[in-house]
Amino acid sequence: MSADAESASRSELIATEIRDAIRAGELQRGVLYSSRELGERFGASRTPVREALLRLADLGLVRIEKNRGARILGQDGRGIVELCSLRLLLEPPAARAAAAVMTARDDAALAAEFETMKRLADGGAEYFAADERLHDLIMHAGGNVRLARFVAELRQTLSLDGRYSVPDHQPVEVALQDHLDIIEALADRDGAAAERAMRKHLLRSGTLLVEHAGADDRGLVAEWRRWVEIAVPEGERRIS
Repeated sequence: MSADAESASRSELIATEIRDAIRAGELQRGVLYSSRELGERFGASRTPVREALLRLADLGLVRIEKNRGARILGQDGRGIVELCSLRLLLEPPAARAAAAVMTARDDAALAAEFETMKRLADGGAEYFAADERLHDLIMHAGGNVRLARFVAELRQTLSLDGRYSVPDHQPVEVALQDHLDIIEALADRDGAAAERAMRKHLLRSGTLLVEHAGADDRGLVAEWRRWVEIAVPEGERRIS
């Protein structure tokens, strides 16, 4: 691995560790942390820490304050709309692309993760870990590694504010059926069906997240609906 690639990999790992620390409450929102302090916490030099913070700043999770460090912001309602919109724009066509090049090994891996989700259908951390792996497998199956990494980053960032789709706001059986529809379409190598199934799933979960975040802000919900009109064919906009 080249020095540049190793540095990028290290900064990506630290960005993930910082996100996990925010999720766990170990890094407090609103608090300013210096690069040195974060480097000591995560066992890294300042350079990869700064690169990780720049990545997180692009996602709206921290604000860089010159010569001071980074202030933890977390994700606001506007950020949730942006993240859900990006997923809706990117993942359905990626699922269609994956269907054209899927292998029997990919089918088996997806089936295994789905079985884990069914076994742990309680909306807990392990359930969502299997959910994330399932989506990641689909993104990587299409062969675009950068897209897969970007989508994974979107999902990890979105999860900082909790998963409101399961189980409190939606029966887990609905989410499982959504994933089964995606898997079956991919197994049939039906790209159009895989794209529709992925879009339906993301429309459903995104709407729940945005409506929860925008309960007191109709502008957020209106912005989400604007993106839905852009990304979703008219006949697919209604979900049950």
